[in-house]
Amino acid sequence: MKLVTIVRHAHAEKHDGDVEDFERRLDKRGRKEAEEMAELAHALGVRPDHIVSSPAVRAISTAKEFARSLGFPLQKIRHDDRIYLAERAMLVGILRATPAAFRHVLLVGHNPGVSRLAAWLAGDDAIGELPTAAVCTLKAPLDSWEALGQGAFEKVRLRYPDDDGPRR
Repeated sequence: MKLVTIVRHAHAEKHDGDVEDFERRLDKRGRKEAEEMAELAHALGVRPDHIVSSPAVRAISTAKEFARSLGFPLQKIRHDDRIYLAERAMLVGILRATPAAFRHVLLVGHNPGVSRLAAWLAGDDAIGELPTAAVCTLKAPLDSWEALGQGAFEKVRLRYPDDDGPRR
């Protein structure tokens, strides 16, 4: 069994001419979202053995908050430059290259790529656009990540900040 938890980075400061997009930090709302959603993920039993994140400041800050809450060593978070603003096909390639020994991957990235990835993996366009700090966990009866394909995963949970319960 393989599990993937897809997290869209938490809310970031507005993009203006003073700060490059890559350098945008979490704003006050984003820090709160990241903390609350990471705590929720812990309470729901999310236990990744591999975390991979876009190296953009807002994404890696979100990944670190999840790692802290989930008891995952910060130094083991893998930064992958290809995740920054990646489209679905690139994210699929990154997941397919994950060593089979990892059972549960937590991927932190950006829209529209992460939303399209979740919908493609689950074969469910109703997943729609993930808001900031959304957490979507999917599972599939696969032995290796190389075997993942469209619709191969089943949605386990989809949670949003300020959400009253699971979205199915």
